[in-house]
Amino acid sequence: MDFLTSPAFWLALGQIIIIDILLGGDNAVVIALACRKLPPEQRKKGIIFGTAGAIILRVILIAFAMVLLTVP
Repeated sequence: MDFLTSPAFWLALGQIIIIDILLGGDNAVVIALACRKLPPEQRKKGIIFGTAGAIILRVILIAFAMVLLTVP
């Protein structure tokens, strides 16, 4: 667990997260398609919660992948 104190680990993790979020434009399309027929107030909530959920899930899965990459 020494890698958690390494600045290189956190830098690499941050770079991967930023790149993944920037390339995650397909999430926006899926969220928009899912919310298109909702009433305006529910549509706004659906977009906000869908985007937040997608970002949080990506960060968690990327962190898990980074941990798995350290396993010999």
